[in-house]
Amino acid sequence: MRIAFWLLQDSIRQWAGWVAGLHYVRNCLEGLASLPDDEAPEVVAFVPSSLHEKLVDDAGFDDRPWFRVHLIEDDLLQDLDRRNELMSRVANEHCDVLFPAITPPVVPFKGKCVGWITDLQHKHYPEFFSDAELRHRDELFSFLSASCNRIVCSSASVQADMQQFFPEAEDRTYVLRFRTLPPASATDADPTDVMRQLQIDEPYVYLPYQFWQHKNHRVVFEAWHLINQQMTEQQGRTPLLVCSGATIDGRNPDHFPGLERFIREHQLDDRIRILGMVPREQQWQLYRNANLIVQPSLFEGWSTSVEEARTLGKQVLLSDIPVHREQADSPEQLFPPHDPELLAKMVRQAMKASKPGIDIERECDAKAESIERMKRFGRDLVQLFQETHDEPRRPVTNGVLPLLLSAQHEASKRLEVIEHLQRKLAAVEQGADHRPRRRWFRRDKRAART
Repeated sequence: MRIAFWLLQDSIRQWAGWVAGLHYVRNCLEGLASLPDDEAPEVVAFVPSSLHEKLVDDAGFDDRPWFRVHLIEDDLLQDLDRRNELMSRVANEHCDVLFPAITPPVVPFKGKCVGWITDLQHKHYPEFFSDAELRHRDELFSFLSASCNRIVCSSASVQADMQQFFPEAEDRTYVLRFRTLPPASATDADPTDVMRQLQIDEPYVYLPYQFWQHKNHRVVFEAWHLINQQMTEQQGRTPLLVCSGATIDGRNPDHFPGLERFIREHQLDDRIRILGMVPREQQWQLYRNANLIVQPSLFEGWSTSVEEARTLGKQVLLSDIPVHREQADSPEQLFPPHDPELLAKMVRQAMKASKPGIDIERECDAKAESIERMKRFGRDLVQLFQETHDEPRRPVTNGVLPLLLSAQHEASKRLEVIEHLQRKLAAVEQGADHRPRRRWFRRDKRAART
């Protein structure tokens, strides 16, 4: 059984901009690497050249005998006129199962296809999406549900949503709760240098999330305002809140500036530190050195940050949403996602009971438990591949993708003509020589009609 690990989605930007997606693929490969080599299937990772280093850097699977990378040049992936060349290279690897498909594969694939639908947030919070995004997600998930042999759901919560909103996939969903392990370089390192670089010299709470609206930073900032008021009255010091993650929300560009205004208006500039995107090696040390991790999200498919904090033995407070109830170790970790007062109380209690810096004994215990969880995750992944490979249902994507890709190619060519015409018209409007431009324009219109 040969598995195609698929990073050739519809756009390289899909993976470059969505960090959690790339981490997910790495986690799956680390899960397989936790097993004896003879238990893992053969894996060919189809990877754009620009993502190769991010995928294999400091990875535990890169030197395994069952793993191989097939690099695809970025320009080949983006050039629709060379699609046959790409199709031939993929076909020559003779893979049996493709995983994970988060969009329709960019070339027809003769084997079975395993889709991954992260969550159905748009069904619960449609206000966070434009009408175009809502349509796109519905159409994409409907296509994956109808065409993939299996649909991976990262939690039972996602599976329940799939069964409600996309019942055509009901008999093909598969719950695969991903796990993670820190690289050896992370736990071998001393966080002191990173703390010095980031100018953090006091106990802190860590909030490691992109500044997207559904991540719900606002409830934490409101809790910090309440804590600051209480500590000022008691002549104490408010704990430091350290935040990392991209500060741009493409769906709501005003979201992050609004959070910045809240910080300024409530004089929290020296108590809330926003680092933006940080290198992965720094992020691991921020986890390790924190007193507490807070996960306030309004919606998740399965929280990567909770898994990462768990592997290091860190205490986590989570918003009380269905997937966090599934993921939490104890109900006492949960707080209502719109209740800053209770969160402020829980943070103060947790900070009083915690010790600053790394608890080596607790971290070692957590790592041992995480290794066992990772092995179970690896075996679940192998079972998914085996069941998909063995089922009698024939691949559907191979039958529908050629038409889809042909339409995509035709649309791209028409867009090129339209853009060409727009450039010519813009030159005319700017006062260029009109007569030859008009002749070109007539010729271009004939080409466009053709």
